[in-house]
Amino acid sequence: MRQKKRIAFVLTIACILLCSFPAMAGEWKQNGEEQWQYIQDDGTKATGWLELDGDRYYLDADGIRQSNRWIKDKSRGAWYYLDEDGVMATDTWVDNYYVDENGRYEKKR
Repeated sequence: MRQKKRIAFVLTIACILLCSFPAMAGEWKQNGEEQWQYIQDDGTKATGWLELDGDRYYLDADGIRQSNRWIKDKSRGAWYYLDEDGVMATDTWVDNYYVDENGRYEKKR
């Protein structure tokens, strides 16, 4: 009986300790200039294209999320539009320009 109580006690303590530490995951943070940056699990700022929960974002060389602008991906030779939240637009018209399901600028109206 004592052995079962000890095991139950140890398991309870282990559960409490495991629940008290948050899961390691990257997160969005604002810097001093109120610009958004994505801090990765290892504490570094993400740069370049970032995919999260099915959305794509572009972060410049300083890790600043870009928004309300067109970005040219030199490696692909294509233009992409990032909306006010920094999410790459897909399968829609942006002003007079259409972007396909991959977010790539396709044509003018």
